[in-house]
Amino acid sequence: MQTYRPRELAARIDFITVWNHKARFEIDEDVSPQWMLFVVDGGSFRFEIDEHKGVAEKGDLLLCPPDIALKREMLRPATFLVLNFSWFAAAEEIRTEDRLFPNPVGKHPIRDKQRFASTYGYLAMLSRRQDPLGVGRRNFLLADLWEQFDWEWETHLHETRVIPDDPLMEEAEAHIKESAFEFISLSQLSFAMGLSTVQFSRRFRSKFGVNPSEYLSELRLDRARTLLQETVWTIDKIATACGYRNGFYFSRVFSQKMGITPSEYRRAHRI
Repeated sequence: MQTYRPRELAARIDFITVWNHKARFEIDEDVSPQWMLFVVDGGSFRFEIDEHKGVAEKGDLLLCPPDIALKREMLRPATFLVLNFSWFAAAEEIRTEDRLFPNPVGKHPIRDKQRFASTYGYLAMLSRRQDPLGVGRRNFLLADLWEQFDWEWETHLHETRVIPDDPLMEEAEAHIKESAFEFISLSQLSFAMGLSTVQFSRRFRSKFGVNPSEYLSELRLDRARTLLQETVWTIDKIATACGYRNGFYFSRVFSQKMGITPSEYRRAHRI
């Protein structure tokens, strides 16, 4: 029996459901005649799909095959998309997980949070589109999610880096987390630790996989995405609350990182 990597298959989305801050599931167990993909952007819920079980939360993909029971229980009000879709290899429809390798059924955290959030926003904007262009773009974005899944699976498979024990960098991370939404100078932080900015960046990346500025940026953008979804604050107020100088600078950074403006992101999450 031939198996396929998910990225090799043609996906066709039939419909997308958008849920924002959903407090509870109406039913505790559901069975769909199609593949169901949950793309989770906030909150958390417990799930069970045969032997696959755990808690799905922000940044996760959760896949359930056709005709298989999905049991679920809300833990914290969740924001997520549900994509009902079919998978094809040429003219053959693929309906079981034993035809797939790596097996994507169950929960899979996506490590590239910015790419995940951008894709989520575009899928939400296109959720109601049924015209040929909109449908084509939705299917493209779903294929891109599986490309990202495959890429990260392959990277993890070959990753042999041993994470070093570095108490000084752990102290630096704690300070960045504590001060992320205020003014923080990474060059001053490196000086306070007796390191040059280059030494600090290298050691931090060795410990956490990203440099300090990238780490700080993701903390701020993650908070900004939450505030755009959950408040009616102005862009300037959100910028200040996330540690940016002003709304203009925040909008420029957000658009560069996310591929979508803050206003477009907010509209996408309020469908």
